[in-house]
Order: sequence, then structure tokens, then C-alpha cells
Amino acid sequence: MKKIIVACNSGLGTSLMIRLNVEALMKEWGIKAQIEHTDITSVDAFDDADLIIGSSYHMESLHIGGNAETIGLEDITDRQYLKARLKESVTVRSWLD
Repeated sequence: MKKIIVACNSGLGTSLMIRLNVEALMKEWGIKAQIEHTDITSVDAFDDADLIIGSSYHMESLHIGGNAETIGLEDITDRQYLKARLKESVTVRSWLD
């Protein structure tokens, strides 16, 4: 199963908001994926993630092992921006094919 992790500082508000938007977009595109949100310090526990999403600030500071693609967001509230960034993702494009 495809796995997406959304991370923020505390793993509460911001990551939940982004997660809900990602879930809606995946549903719109017909992509079945397990989507979880967490705090940035717990990201390493998800070594089977295909995609990790969070603010650019956090994504730049991560040292991800494995093959997960990361998407850093400059604007965490704009759903259209998120949609565009996901469409640019190599991982998401492969899921859409």
C-alpha cells in the first residue's frame, strides 16, 4: 500500500490540516494510500513511507533514510498550492499513471 506521512513540529494542528487536504486530493485522483500525520521527530519511525510532506523548513532539516520522496511546502494553508506540488512529485505522478 502507498504510504504518505505528513509531519509538523508537534504532530497536531498543521500536519492534521495538511493530511486532510492530502486525503481529499488522493480521493479526487482515485489513489488509495495510507496517510498519517506525526511530529517531525518521529518521521524516522516511518521507514516504509513513500512520500513525506511538511513545511519546507522541516523538510530541509530532515535526513531521510530509505527511498521516501519529500515535499517541502512554502504555504501550508493553500490547497491549490498543495495540489500543484503533489502533481510535481515523481512519486505521485507514478501513482497517477
